[in-house]
Amino acid sequence: MTSKERVIATINHQEPDRVPIGEWGIDHDHVSHIIGKHTFWRNRKDTTLALWENRRDEIVESLKEDYCKLVETLDYDIVTVDLVPPKNHFIEDPPRAIGEGLWADKHGNVFKYAASNDSIMQIQYGAEAPQFKDTLDEEDLEKAWEQVNQFDDSRFELLDYIADKYAGERAVLCRDMDIYSQLMNPFHGNYEENLILSITAPDEIKKLYDVCAAYNHHLIEHCQAKGVTLIMQGQDFGMNTGCILSPNSIRELYVPMMKRVNADAVEHNLIPFYHCCGNIWDIMDDFVEAGYRGYQSIQESAGMDTRKVKRLYGGKLALWTGVQCETLVQGTRAELEKEVFGNLEFLMPGGGFIFGSTNSVQYGAKTENYLRALEIVRREGIY
Repeated sequence: MTSKERVIATINHQEPDRVPIGEWGIDHDHVSHIIGKHTFWRNRKDTTLALWENRRDEIVESLKEDYCKLVETLDYDIVTVDLVPPKNHFIEDPPRAIGEGLWADKHGNVFKYAASNDSIMQIQYGAEAPQFKDTLDEEDLEKAWEQVNQFDDSRFELLDYIADKYAGERAVLCRDMDIYSQLMNPFHGNYEENLILSITAPDEIKKLYDVCAAYNHHLIEHCQAKGVTLIMQGQDFGMNTGCILSPNSIRELYVPMMKRVNADAVEHNLIPFYHCCGNIWDIMDDFVEAGYRGYQSIQESAGMDTRKVKRLYGGKLALWTGVQCETLVQGTRAELEKEVFGNLEFLMPGGGFIFGSTNSVQYGAKTENYLRALEIVRREGIY
């Protein structure tokens, strides 16, 4: 079987020749360790700094070269790709260092280094930043449509390169399908304000349905033309104890758009997956009804027991899991081996199982744990 055939058989709940392997994300410290060089691949801090220095093309070339080397070294069956900054990216007056791990720009925006995931986060907004609003007028809707209609197709540069190289034999996945942000960004709110907006102003959010559908349709058409196999939408609707919004709010606001975008994808011969952390038992049936074919990020620390998910949904969804993030970060070799062997034994029968981390191979995890997991799956994950 080719990798692509292996993935498709698995999604169709057939047993392939072996368990397919892929990652939603693998951070730069692991990539550098594996390929033996500095990389911009999921290197949040260095990428931000390089973009401030208008080195966009250097970043994209690194992504192309380094990811291909990683894919071929680890022999991934699923090749996950993001959009990239547009060719015309240019910052005339970038932020400047004002202290250790602190930057500010002339508009009063302040940025701080976050060691937890090796990124640079904005911690303060200047007076010129757009203000949060809880209603949208005609001008707001026109601006939202303008952004969709003026989408810069140079953002597909990495996807096009990867698809041209691998789409014939590997399952290329575009992970930039976007429902939540397209519905929320025009309000200019922070995370908490957006959550409140979902409760207090659902009809305002629904004004953006057609805009959201149009944005995703553009990506879907491009993906189909390039031979992409999978599309993925990612939004964390769960926390450790349950859904972060009421299940009814999620059903009213977001599930209708999920159905609409997924139906569009299926019409274009694409297979929709979703990534969602947290405890989402209350909306699992809704995800199935929305037309998703696969589920990634089964977070056991939030109560999403993998075996229960397999029993209840293993015939409806392909499960992309195998080793918990916490195990990669802090597990011993013995703990890792026990978890991987146990998951192979339980999840392999009947197909529907893609091996990977439950979220991503996070910055600061133990690379040797991850490589040991892959070694086990290559040897034992044979049908």
